[in-house]
Amino acid sequence: MTQKILVTVVVGGAVYLLTNVFGPSEEDGPWQLVLSVLCGGIVLIVQFLASFVNQMHAVKNSVDDRFADIGRATKLFNEVEKLRGDGVPRLAEHATKVVSMGPDILHAFAHAEIDRLAAQMEDFTNLSAECPGENHDWLMTLTGCTRESIDAISTTVVDDGFWSTEPAGRYLTAQREAIIERQIRVRRLFIVKRPEEFGALGPICTEQRDMGIDVRVVALEELPPYFRRGKMIDFIVFDEALSYEIHADQLSVNSSTTVNARANEVEPLIRRFNLLWEAAAPANSPNGVPGGLRVGSNGSDPAGGV
Repeated sequence: MTQKILVTVVVGGAVYLLTNVFGPSEEDGPWQLVLSVLCGGIVLIVQFLASFVNQMHAVKNSVDDRFADIGRATKLFNEVEKLRGDGVPRLAEHATKVVSMGPDILHAFAHAEIDRLAAQMEDFTNLSAECPGENHDWLMTLTGCTRESIDAISTTVVDDGFWSTEPAGRYLTAQREAIIERQIRVRRLFIVKRPEEFGALGPICTEQRDMGIDVRVVALEELPPYFRRGKMIDFIVFDEALSYEIHADQLSVNSSTTVNARANEVEPLIRRFNLLWEAAAPANSPNGVPGGLRVGSNGSDPAGGV
């Protein structure tokens, strides 16, 4: 406001001086003063109008932004409404609470976990997600979400010693619960390099069969070449629709885990599992020792290959 008054006074004074210098001196009357006041008033009004226009633009932009925020919030609320029975509303409620309480390290950790979960959900929109190492949380969650079947291939190269660990105990317990409570079919195929390794798997096979898991073992050395084509990786197919794949590096260390629901990538894994499953021994053979291979009469691949 002070600036506007100063500008008005300066303009009015300048007009008054100019009219005195250039105007006819013989004329009577205070027309110079009136003209200067008039010009100063016009300048003041123009300044107020310009300020008013700027404020109106600011208000319009603010209103537009608010309506855009309301539109996004409404859309988000409608999406969250679809998940009312899930944990999304609970996540939003507690996320806003945790970032306003406790030490700064807790806030940073909460924000990092929210960002990680958001990135994972974004990956799931592409029907696939990957994480470093072996993700036991995914494994347990998928087991709890299964409604029909679990088909797994385990290689001794990758999971040697895994079945004696605490995560394996929780995993087997979750599978037993799925079998008993939801009548889920669980099949596990162990793949070893040589028949001499069958004996070491005996206790593991016995334990899992006692839990209701259908277990078989097959030796790569006893398989025809077309059975051994492709990578021998650990994978699990849930409900014949989603795969959980474990990838190992050159040192046989689990380097990454992929969850994949793309049909064109899951179906080859299903065919591969069924091919090797048929080549393995019946589930009731001692220690899973494989019997004769079930191949076509002309030696062709019964599953058409993968």
